[in-house]
Amino acid sequence: MVSDEAFDERWLGASIPSDHWHFHRQLLARYGIVMAPGEFTAMLNDITKGRALRLVERPKGKAIFSVRLKTASERIYVLAVKRRIITAWPPNAKLNQKRRDLIAAATKPMGDSMVSEA
Repeated sequence: MVSDEAFDERWLGASIPSDHWHFHRQLLARYGIVMAPGEFTAMLNDITKGRALRLVERPKGKAIFSVRLKTASERIYVLAVKRRIITAWPPNAKLNQKRRDLIAAATKPMGDSMVSEA
C-alpha cells in the first residue's frame, strides 16, 4: 500500500521521548492527527508562555488548554500540568462552547466609563 503523503525528512534522526508517547497515541486516536516535527515543542511553549487558552482548571495543578496546531489547521484540547503534557483531551461540545465564551468575553468592548465628562 502506498501512502498519498510524502515522508517529512525533518523526522530523519528525530524521535519521540517515551514519556510523550501516550499524548501522541491519544492525539491520533481522538483527532486523527500526527504532529509535524517541532510542533510538540511549539505547543508546549504556547502552554507554558500563556499563549494557549486555559479553559478548565483541574485538581492537582492540571488544566485543559485549547491549542491550535498550525500544520493540521486544527484546534485540540490538551491536559497539562506546568511544563508536562499529560494527554490529548477528547473534543466535546462543552469545551468548544467554553472556548467561544472566553474569546467573546476577551473581545467584548468595555462598558461605558464611570467617569463623567464635565
